Amino acid sequence: MKLKKTYAATIVYLLCCGAQAADLTLNTPRLEGMDNFRDVAGTTTAYTTANDGVMRQGVFYRANAITPTASDLAVLNTLNIATVVDLRTPEEIATTPDTLPAGAKYVNVDLIGNSGSTSSITSTLANLDAAGVNAMMEDGERSFVTSSYARQGLNEVFRELAEADGAALFHCTAGKDRTGWTAAILQSIAGVSSADIMQNYLATNEYTAARINATVAALPPSMAETYRTLMGVQANWLQAGFDQILLSYGTVDNYLKEGLGLDQATIYVLRAKMVRYSQLPGQESFTGNAAAGAAFLNALQDSPLSGRYTAYNFALQSAIDSGSLGGLEKRIGGQIYADTASYLLRAPSQINDKIAPWIAGNTLAIGSASVWMTGMDSYLGTDGNSAQSSSNEHSAGAVVGSTWRANEQLSVNGGIGYSHGNVSSNGDEVKTNSTFITLGGRYALNSLQNGPYSTLQGTAGYIDYDAERHPGSGLGSAKGDSNGQFYSARAGLGWFVPGIVSFDPSLGVQVTHLHLEGVQESDSEVALDVDGTNETQTSLVSNLDIKLKPFTPGGWALTPGINIGYERLLSDEQQTSHASLYGINVDQVSAYNSKNLYKAGITLSATSGNLTLAAGANVLAADRSSSGFNGTLSASYAF
Repeated sequence: MKLKKTYAATIVYLLCCGAQAADLTLNTPRLEGMDNFRDVAGTTTAYTTANDGVMRQGVFYRANAITPTASDLAVLNTLNIATVVDLRTPEEIATTPDTLPAGAKYVNVDLIGNSGSTSSITSTLANLDAAGVNAMMEDGERSFVTSSYARQGLNEVFRELAEADGAALFHCTAGKDRTGWTAAILQSIAGVSSADIMQNYLATNEYTAARINATVAALPPSMAETYRTLMGVQANWLQAGFDQILLSYGTVDNYLKEGLGLDQATIYVLRAKMVRYSQLPGQESFTGNAAAGAAFLNALQDSPLSGRYTAYNFALQSAIDSGSLGGLEKRIGGQIYADTASYLLRAPSQINDKIAPWIAGNTLAIGSASVWMTGMDSYLGTDGNSAQSSSNEHSAGAVVGSTWRANEQLSVNGGIGYSHGNVSSNGDEVKTNSTFITLGGRYALNSLQNGPYSTLQGTAGYIDYDAERHPGSGLGSAKGDSNGQFYSARAGLGWFVPGIVSFDPSLGVQVTHLHLEGVQESDSEVALDVDGTNETQTSLVSNLDIKLKPFTPGGWALTPGINIGYERLLSDEQQTSHASLYGINVDQVSAYNSKNLYKAGITLSATSGNLTLAAGANVLAADRSSSGFNGTLSASYAF
């Protein structure tokens, strides 16, 4: 079932799984009726682990038989214990049944079978001294490795603990041998040091000292040493079990997989439940979007995606093992949304550049009009760096319009257009479809064909876009869609100088406002809630159009030209996207990061009678590793 991305889900997870790593001090209560009750995370402070991890408290508890006093039970009911795994034999359970915390699921997994019967133990002890008990207990620890019965039971135990929907408590009768082995293996999975694992195992002697002393004091002196040995634990017992792992399987990992039959996903779930990593692999060296992405991945350790059978959990734990996030830090945050906002804010300026020759009206006779169509194609690529990934923008579209020259000094125009855009970065893609209208005019002080003039052009459009992200690492594809509007205006001044070579320099201001609704992604565990965009971008634009004297081969008047342009952003050159998952925020900035955009190209128009055909090509360059090209094909008919 798809996990719901809500603040409430995060809070419940934190309460149940105790994701607390900042404070190493443990506050595990001491219980009167269960003297060996404690947290697997440690005794007084949480253990640190390999790979800069810290054990989480309140996830797994270990104990002797659950025989709480009334006040003990009240305390247990505050610990969010959802599962109790009883490692005892049916005979032990019948003798001392558990008193369960409220609402806890009960599971019995007998780890020792008939060898744990009271009659068997009594018969064995009758013939043993302390040294014999010592040898027997070593053999008992080895049997957790060699016995197929014990291994099958441990498989079930660890799967139950992995699937626990909250804190879990496991126990046997004394909470030291079966429970001690289970705790030691869990701590091995977590990456706790051998010294700390042994310290936790031996802590039984401290926790149960009062009970052991009282029991031994009531026994005949001939039995005291034997029972004192039996009731406590010794380091060589646990070490015997680990030595057997090395002998039988070579490594603890092989024991888990080959001996117990646990799959990697279950091992990773157990580890993530128990450990929170302070720093992810390479995190301290990341910058920009990668740093934000790594911080986001880190924070998701405290979300319902962590410590469960999720693709995120597997991906992150795999990265911990490999020592590298493998680029996931760059793909997770949704840079594509910042790149798309940057592209859409710059697109109207490109439209104005491309329709400029057809809306001027200075080639029309007074009182006449033209209808025109221009097709546009453009590409801009921005190289990646340590802070942002590379991006690519491609757009294609067409505008159909009409220009009317009202008199010597004034022309007006209007048009309707469509543009399809494709923005990609990190394997992610956003496809945009924009429909727009444009209206404007040019007014000259003397004549549109000579001297100074002013222009004003307004454009407004509707945007529909679809996004698809591919974070990789088994996280699937996240899809989303949105819509919005843009409003753009360009006002400028120019001076048309006719002649054998005509010059048309201009200088203006371009203002564009972009409004996009937010995106709610789906179809992936790491689907983001992306905030909407409300941004205004202002730039200075300057252009110089040069037209050479026409020449007339074959009845057509051919006019070559050169255009040079420059655009200077006055507002922030980078756009930022804001997204979240489970209330955890991640910001990303666009790859495009240039105040200055340079344009240069050539044009060629061919006129026969009232018909004019034209083509143009430009190269684009920015000062932050952005470059590209655009081209136009146009036709105009005057009447």
